[in-house]
Amino acid sequence: MIASLRRAMPGHEIRRRKTGSATAARTIGSARRAALRLTAPALMLMAAACGPLQVPETDAPIPDGPASAAEALSGQGRHQASADAYLQLAQAAESTWRQRYLILTARERRLAGNPEIARTIMNRLSQPIAEPNRLLWAQVSAEIAIAMGNPAQALANLDSAPPASAPADAMNILVIRSNALFRLGQPLEATLALLEREVWLDDSTAIAANQRLLWESYQTWGGRLELLQPGPDANPTLTGWLELGQIAWTRRTAPASMRRALLIWQQAYPTHPANDPLIPEIIADLPAVQAFPRQIAVLLPLTGRQHQAAIAVRDGFLAAHFAQTDLPDPPSIRFYDVTPDGVQAAYAQSIADGATFVVGPLLKESVQALARSTVSAPTLSLNFLPEESNLAPDFFQFSLSPEDEARQVAQRAIALGQFRALALAPNNAWGRRLLTSFTAQFESGGGQILDYRFYDPASPDFSTGIQALLLINESRARKERLAANLGIPLEYEPRRRADVDLIFLAATAQAGKLIRPQLRFHYAGAVPTYSTSAIYQEGSRNNADLNGIMFPDIPWLIAPDGQSVEVRNTIARHWPNRARKQSRLYALGFDAYRLIPVVNAAAS
Repeated sequence: MIASLRRAMPGHEIRRRKTGSATAARTIGSARRAALRLTAPALMLMAAACGPLQVPETDAPIPDGPASAAEALSGQGRHQASADAYLQLAQAAESTWRQRYLILTARERRLAGNPEIARTIMNRLSQPIAEPNRLLWAQVSAEIAIAMGNPAQALANLDSAPPASAPADAMNILVIRSNALFRLGQPLEATLALLEREVWLDDSTAIAANQRLLWESYQTWGGRLELLQPGPDANPTLTGWLELGQIAWTRRTAPASMRRALLIWQQAYPTHPANDPLIPEIIADLPAVQAFPRQIAVLLPLTGRQHQAAIAVRDGFLAAHFAQTDLPDPPSIRFYDVTPDGVQAAYAQSIADGATFVVGPLLKESVQALARSTVSAPTLSLNFLPEESNLAPDFFQFSLSPEDEARQVAQRAIALGQFRALALAPNNAWGRRLLTSFTAQFESGGGQILDYRFYDPASPDFSTGIQALLLINESRARKERLAANLGIPLEYEPRRRADVDLIFLAATAQAGKLIRPQLRFHYAGAVPTYSTSAIYQEGSRNNADLNGIMFPDIPWLIAPDGQSVEVRNTIARHWPNRARKQSRLYALGFDAYRLIPVVNAAAS
């Protein structure tokens, strides 16, 4: 199950250190270009075929006067005002310029946070797109597609663009391409695109921003980097970046571990371009990030029906605490047993006892009760409230969220160009929540739910719902009608419907191991099938029955870092049964502890 972190507050701007003069940067940039051309021709070729910084499109000049004013508003970050200005220009213009101003209106609406409106504007453009506008259209269309969760469409838009004659356009296309490739799970190709872009940057500030962009992309989209194994003859610049990407992804919630890994990386790659200024900046920022609060209170239901879950979270939390051996002044930790009725009193008592940071509660009803009261210290709850909830600025939410997983499955399918879905879900509240979350996200990205069925999770036979979903019965009925018309028996194999791109299956491990073989039996074995992490239980029997199902899961199970592996092995050695059944809850506690310094820094 994917663990997600939310906060009811605006994002923080990333600080960048100023670097040397433009003259020095040009010299460095020229040397970098020569080195990369001589040592990595393959990199250049791959990246040329391969792009989230905003670079102004410059393939056609903007006239003076009102258009310049509209572009100036965009440069000031006043994107809604810029969109309004461009729309007025479009209403007064004709032909090619009207089309261009509408494209710029769509660009600004997307930048203002309205990609749906931007897409509507683009869909209503007069056709065909005029030749002077095609490059701008391709870039804006690609950016809108990414914002709508469809990076595959973004790449198709870029591939349809004419060659870029202006350097700014070429570099912007590489940024967009990299963004799309990262979201499609292709970090190598995405890296190559940004490295190609850096070759043509002569300004030290722009180079630093490009490197920071690559690092941030690794932290967000680096989940497949561990699958890449560069050969011994690989370009050292590329190899160094890929190793940095693994550090950025696997240690993103462990600042102390990240610091150690970056120092080792610097020794291995002393002349790598990321050593000036990116890595020194990141290392310099880490001490402030990894500062733990003095006293931590943990609110968990240690008695009652959910005590086993609470104990697993508690043990994972303590395991992370005891594994953190390099803190000069470790925090003190105090646990409080809470119930939904007593959570506010327990919270107040923890503050009175001196807590400067609170973790928990775990149960949703307890989180709801606490959110209605005054939060007087940074608080990291271990469950989610509805997104429309009015939360205090220092109230953070971190949880194992099946609804978030369903949304991520929808995003993944849309990203791969799969737009027609069937869905199977258990006929209970959990199944309906997952189906609702998947459907809302899938349809918002342009997908279509062709049909869905609810099933009885207690039944061993799901064939009735599966046959109805796949239209197998209609296929048999056609065969019977044909046989009756011909008056002879027919040799016939029923066929499933052919208009489906994927199946979304909401199921537990027990149900999933029964449903997957039945999907194969009913001719749907080759249809891409997605689920959530609930379908997989580590170490359980017959997991091979789930082969072919795709689902998201936490790094603890898929790609754990060294510290996580050590703790996992310890838990499995001493409590094998608990480790198998409650591994995700251990991971929740483990990651909650490692998030504390990050959340505490953001709160302060």
